[in-house]
Amino acid sequence: MIATLPAPATAGPASPPPRAVRDRILSIDVLRGLDVLLMLFVNEMAGVRGAPSFILHAPPGSDRMTITDVVFPGFLFIVGLALPFALGGRLDRGERPRAVARHVLGRVVALLVIGVLMVNADDARQGGPLSPAAWTVLMTVAAALAWPAPVRDAAVRKRQRVLRTLGFALVVAAALLYRGDAPGLVQIRPQWWGILGLIGWAYLVAAAAYLAIGERPGLLAGGVSLLYCLYLADVAGEARWLSVLRPLLSVGSVLGSHGAVVLSGTVLGVLARVHRRTESPSLAFAGRAFGFCAALGAAGLLLRTLRGLHPAFTIDKTLATPPWCLLSSALTGAAWVAVYLAADVLRFRRWPPAVAIAGENALVAYLLAPFLLALFALAAPVVGGNPYAALGENVWIGTLRSVLFAWLVVRLCGWLRRLGVGMQL
Repeated sequence: MIATLPAPATAGPASPPPRAVRDRILSIDVLRGLDVLLMLFVNEMAGVRGAPSFILHAPPGSDRMTITDVVFPGFLFIVGLALPFALGGRLDRGERPRAVARHVLGRVVALLVIGVLMVNADDARQGGPLSPAAWTVLMTVAAALAWPAPVRDAAVRKRQRVLRTLGFALVVAAALLYRGDAPGLVQIRPQWWGILGLIGWAYLVAAAAYLAIGERPGLLAGGVSLLYCLYLADVAGEARWLSVLRPLLSVGSVLGSHGAVVLSGTVLGVLARVHRRTESPSLAFAGRAFGFCAALGAAGLLLRTLRGLHPAFTIDKTLATPPWCLLSSALTGAAWVAVYLAADVLRFRRWPPAVAIAGENALVAYLLAPFLLALFALAAPVVGGNPYAALGENVWIGTLRSVLFAWLVVRLCGWLRRLGVGMQL
């Protein structure tokens, strides 16, 4: 998130040299960490008997949303929020747009591959060369080795290249050893792209818009509107010109509404970069940012008034409807502005360590959770059962179990980071 921003143009024979942003945009890491912790908690609560409905996903077609339904679009919005700082920082440091585009494509491919691997882990069957749990362990190790966080030390980079080669070899081995319901030697199939894959497609849309349009928030906001129109056109069966993509993905939801959520975050990120570059008053920026979030929320509520015409105007996570996306974006954006005022303006630094660790190691946390569950399953025959699963039979014990599991995952992320193990795409 550290970016070098150009100073505003001034009258005179020469402009001052570019200045560095004062410090890291802490609020983005904090909000990402809170979202990751919530994700880890609610994912485990889904397996707790008698879990309260407000902590579970709203049923499809119910025209409502719970806090759990905001977790995924919230993360999409945060991806967009960080995008101008990440890609804009590269451009400010003199990296060519073509090189930045290659970076984006590499990141998208990695997200798609890992996403598909994780989706297939859920459908692995017994009787193959590896049990489903053992295959999940192999897949996780392969992904961690293949896509490590970049390092500066030359000697470490050389060792990292060797480990990356091993990681890609293990990815290929995992694809060959996987056994599901599909025929053929390689039975991995992109049944859907997984959470990481959906993030990858939406990130591609928003990054392409940002690189093409630049830091013009009005035009980017217009792009958000067009993406929601793409969703509605796809639902109406009118986006025939994109029919070539339909065998690969749902154009309306994956590229349209999900892409719109990321691009909405990008609009707010651009506004934040302009604010920091011009050093405008923080309260004035907060007012504009809250206004943008309020407009997103109002648009979602207005579209919902048309719910009698078509399910596309209801609040539905499964259908990725515009009202669900807009309301989730509004809530996430407003939460970020509040955290920004606390963390980056008032300089509040006493955040729980777990929040910071989760925010800086989101991908590791996401992979580590199923990895641990797979280890629990592998240990079950040795200990005479799976005590972790048994703890989910009681709602109070299961809730405590879910809290402790989220905490354990995050603390392990911190421990792995101290050992030099990390992932960053």
